[in-house]
Amino acid sequence: MQVRKTRFDTKRITLTASLAALYIIPRTIPLDRLIGISGAITFSAIITPVLGVFLAPSYGILAVFLGTMIAAFIPGSAGTLKFGGLDFLGGALNVALISLLIRGRRTEATLMYVATLGLFVINPNTEIFVGTSLPNLVPPFQWLRLPSPPVPYLWLHLVALGVLVSPLTRNLRDSFVFGARRDLAKAVFVVAFIGTMIEHVTGGILFASIVGAGALGFWPAIFLVYPFERAIIVLGAVLVCTPLLIASRDLIARYPLQET
Repeated sequence: MQVRKTRFDTKRITLTASLAALYIIPRTIPLDRLIGISGAITFSAIITPVLGVFLAPSYGILAVFLGTMIAAFIPGSAGTLKFGGLDFLGGALNVALISLLIRGRRTEATLMYVATLGLFVINPNTEIFVGTSLPNLVPPFQWLRLPSPPVPYLWLHLVALGVLVSPLTRNLRDSFVFGARRDLAKAVFVVAFIGTMIEHVTGGILFASIVGAGALGFWPAIFLVYPFERAIIVLGAVLVCTPLLIASRDLIARYPLQET
């Protein structure tokens, strides 16, 4: 029994290391410049659905941590460490939440998501409503002032929460393991959307906590940009992860989804 357990753990560790290496690739590619601090947002989140399928939450977090640290030291990589090296937390929560959803643990995933939103809201250096402080339009359009009631900064995160608690996240395991290409692509879209939103709000918490009161002036600009960044990531996840998971169906069938 001990020999079997050792072999099983060895397979998990080997798989974790392999997927950490896969995570490194998009982690080195820049998507957009960060606002308020030096560095770049990378494409790392486009591969987290694959990690979530093959790895239980704990192993997924380990893979993201290893991939983040290694990518930071690759010459010319966009994945330089930010927030004192804590920027791996966004990707870690992303893959952990996706892993929980695929394994049918919706309650745990929902509690994780709500708790993360709560931490953002109670941080004194975050902005809850940004509509009244949107930047003026650039010349010669500065005269055009459309009505701008207060808009929740977290509006897209709340949409993702609605998707998380909806029927769309039920029976995701079947879609990933047995579903046709269209069903699989839909499932990838759902988990990638929710995952990238928890990663984004985690980055916001780190930004507010480390930059301090100086972060308050940047939320309107971030508010305008982040929906486009998240849309690119989700689309990229569908385009990249769907064919990868289709090609890996035999491997998924051979190694049942890890639960712990």
